[in-house]
Amino acid sequence: MKTCKFLTILLLGGFLMLSCGGDPKGTPHTDDQSEEPLAAPSTIITVQEAEDMYHRYGNQRVPLIETSVNIDKDGNPIKPEDDRYVQATRSLSMDYKELKQYLAFIEQEAGEAKTDISGLRIYFSQYPNGKNDSRATVFINPIMEAGKKGDIRDDLSFAIKKGNGKSIAVAVGDIIKAPKASSNMANLTLPVQNTIQSLAINGMPWRPPPPPPNDSDYQ
Repeated sequence: MKTCKFLTILLLGGFLMLSCGGDPKGTPHTDDQSEEPLAAPSTIITVQEAEDMYHRYGNQRVPLIETSVNIDKDGNPIKPEDDRYVQATRSLSMDYKELKQYLAFIEQEAGEAKTDISGLRIYFSQYPNGKNDSRATVFINPIMEAGKKGDIRDDLSFAIKKGNGKSIAVAVGDIIKAPKASSNMANLTLPVQNTIQSLAINGMPWRPPPPPPNDSDYQ
């Protein structure tokens, strides 16, 4: 009988220790494991490399762009001191929370279409006449695997075709016709355009270029 009482007390004691988060040796138990810090991606470049690339673009590309776009209706060049002079777009910014929301949205849409996103493609583009000084800009679209596995250069941008309660990922090239040179306007080939959910994003504001000499950014 004494042995049974002893075993009962021992088992209860062990149960209480486990319930309080300990173990028979008295070592505190915790689920909080310290995480290893993330290593920098292999594609990270140095600040000096970034500055060199930005500066090189400013010296070799910007003058060509500004010479091309600053022509008045009579074909005469517009001088930099003229109020009509348009400076080349040098940088675009995107709100971090908006970017996270965008990533969550495209993951949701791709998931419903049972499609994996292999990457994001950034397209150089331009606003139409009469909007934002016809400035250069970019838009972003997710891409899906289409060519050699693991080579995102061959992958295709896609949109989501919806109908009858189903979502299907479709390559954008399959739902548009090439724009006419005279209009720069593309047309969807599908008869019901509202069945297509675009995944392209734009609307990123630009900084007034070029930055002043005392601006704490790339020069």
